[in-house]
Amino acid sequence: MMKEMLDKYKGSMLGLAIGDALGATTEFMTYDEIRIQFPPDGVLEFHAFRGLRAGSYTDDTEMTIAVALGILHAKGADTESVLDSIADEFVKWGDQTRAGRSPGRTCTSSVARLKQGLHWSQSGNNDSKGCGTAMRSAPIGLAYKNKMDMLMEIAAKSSLATHGHPAATAGSIGTAYLVVRALEGVPILDAVDSLMEETKGMSKDFTDCMGLIPAALEEEDSRKAHEMLGEGWVAEEALAGAVYVCVKHPDSYEKAVLEAANANGDTDSKACIAGAIAGAYHGESRLPSRWKDQVEDSSLLSELAEKLYDFSII
Repeated sequence: MMKEMLDKYKGSMLGLAIGDALGATTEFMTYDEIRIQFPPDGVLEFHAFRGLRAGSYTDDTEMTIAVALGILHAKGADTESVLDSIADEFVKWGDQTRAGRSPGRTCTSSVARLKQGLHWSQSGNNDSKGCGTAMRSAPIGLAYKNKMDMLMEIAAKSSLATHGHPAATAGSIGTAYLVVRALEGVPILDAVDSLMEETKGMSKDFTDCMGLIPAALEEEDSRKAHEMLGEGWVAEEALAGAVYVCVKHPDSYEKAVLEAANANGDTDSKACIAGAIAGAYHGESRLPSRWKDQVEDSSLLSELAEKLYDFSII
């Protein structure tokens, strides 16, 4: 059981980075533009992008790593210590990230305020519901798999460091929560139902968008389904798009992340979130070897997964 669960932890951390790296090539492109540049079906493998080698990830994985390190480096077990530590890692990220990673302006401006000394509960004092919260919260689920109260609190409060809109908070909780349910093997639509109970009343935008998933699954034209769920620039759309591809391809990590990477809009974030969830379902052993071997920092991601697993059982 321990070996199987560790495989799932590694699957989630490697899976999100792989999805991110695949979607990075198509980010900012429309559905048609993707298929014109990468005929006939879009990207199927890693490609170099914005001066970075094939297999490189974007700010999505960078910030995910920052969250993982923040949890692991926290000097205390209390929520405040963990959030302080995550904020410290965000500041380090802000000093180190490169332009080719395309960090979001909301995240960078909020982290700049953190660096100036503003508390994490105030640095994201805005009305942004960008997907920066949902894309990075998988490690919170991995770390607090057995402590759901801590998961909910840290996922919610860590979102405040950069994004102030309730939909962003719900999105942060959503990714972390669905990763846990994926580790447990809960069917994803059942997991979404319970997530909606957990986030009930938190954000109408989040509830309404997630509520479109069943209709999208009934749509035969996948392009129309993705258009229904949105481009993914905001938290609820990114999570809904990720859930859609995971439900559509329950037996294939590869098909799920490729569809997310070839949708439209914020493809790297949708594929990153889909990769975290699908990777947790399938485990590292079922991820394509060609991607595991080539994705940036694969050893670091595996090491973090092991440490998060150890942390979760303390």
